[in-house]
Amino acid sequence: MTKRSLLILGPSFRRKRTGGSLPAIERYDGLFFRVARKYLKDARDVDVAVMVDDLTLVDGLTALADTEPEGEHWGERIIKDDIAEKAKVKNRDFLDKKLRRGRYSEVFISMGREYAKALPALEPYNVKVIFPTSGGPGPKALALKQWFISRK
Repeated sequence: MTKRSLLILGPSFRRKRTGGSLPAIERYDGLFFRVARKYLKDARDVDVAVMVDDLTLVDGLTALADTEPEGEHWGERIIKDDIAEKAKVKNRDFLDKKLRRGRYSEVFISMGREYAKALPALEPYNVKVIFPTSGGPGPKALALKQWFISRK
C-alpha cells in the first residue's frame, strides 16, 4: 500500500457565505485553501485536515456552519497561550488517530507560526514534516503549489 500525505491547513478569515453547512475545505476561502482545492483534484494520495477558529483540527470533509470570522481583519486576532494549549491537547488526539498507524509518510503544514503553536510535536509519528515558515503568504502558497506539483 502506498503511503499517503496529510495536508494541514490553518484557519482563514475569508469564507464562503452560504447560510448552510459546507465541508471545511470548501467553507474557508483563503489563499492556501484556493491553492489546495485547485491541486487536490488531481492528488489521489493526499488527505486534508483543517484547523478551525478554535484552533482544533477537523477532517477536511467535516461540515462547518456559516459563521462570522473573529475581528475586522485576520491580522488583529490574538491567540492566547491557554487557548493554544487546550487546542494542542485535542489536536494531539486527532493526529494520533490519523498518524499512529503509519499510513502517512509526510505532513505538509500550511499556516502561520502562531496557529502552528496549537499543533503537537510530530516527531513521534516518524513522518516527514514540511512547514514553510519564511516569507509571507505568497511564498508559502508557492511552496504549497510546488509540493503538489512535485507529487505527480
